[in-house]
Amino acid sequence: MNLCVRGETKDLSNTGVAFIVPSIRLREYYLVGENRVLEAELNLPDGKVKMQIIGERYEQLSDEHSSTTSYLIGARIAEMSCGDRDVYEQFLRTGVRQKINAPALEFRVDKS
Repeated sequence: MNLCVRGETKDLSNTGVAFIVPSIRLREYYLVGENRVLEAELNLPDGKVKMQIIGERYEQLSDEHSSTTSYLIGARIAEMSCGDRDVYEQFLRTGVRQKINAPALEFRVDKS
């Protein structure tokens, strides 16, 4: 079974990512805790970057003008291929300063 959710990045660094998602879990699987490894795909201007991340903390965000709730999740990067790491670090050096739109983040929890 392959569960998937999309979010928006809030902050990126060499060691981690912060992103906003509409739910803290996919079915019964929480995105933060139990050292759960998430397969993440980050859409950057130069292509998609795949990485494995581990959620370490979260904060519930509320919109005072609507009834929707979202979650800010902070995760550390556990693994990334050398090629993806090169694209990602190039983006950190140049893309973030250009103030482009926040890249979309999609990740999966694989459970068999």
